[in-house]
Amino acid sequence: MISFLYSTVAIIVAIGYLPQTMRLIRSRTNCPDIALWTWFIWNYTAIVSLLYSIIELQDLKLSIVNGVNVFFISLIIIITMYKRRKYSRDR
Repeated sequence: MISFLYSTVAIIVAIGYLPQTMRLIRSRTNCPDIALWTWFIWNYTAIVSLLYSIIELQDLKLSIVNGVNVFFISLIIIITMYKRRKYSRDR
């Protein structure tokens, strides 16, 4: 049963990231409320977890979940950095 439930985690994780991602994409500001250092820390831990799940554990399900986390965290960082550059006050 737990194996089946864990199979749904990657989908739930993706659904969880979508509102934040869509809000950032639609934003017309430099996204000052996004704490990039926090997202960098979360990305570091997600990348290390992904590598550990691939190299040490060789666990496909865990690797997929960690890969989804890395993808969305990286996407949020990239979008935020883009918006900060695009809408910076120095322009």
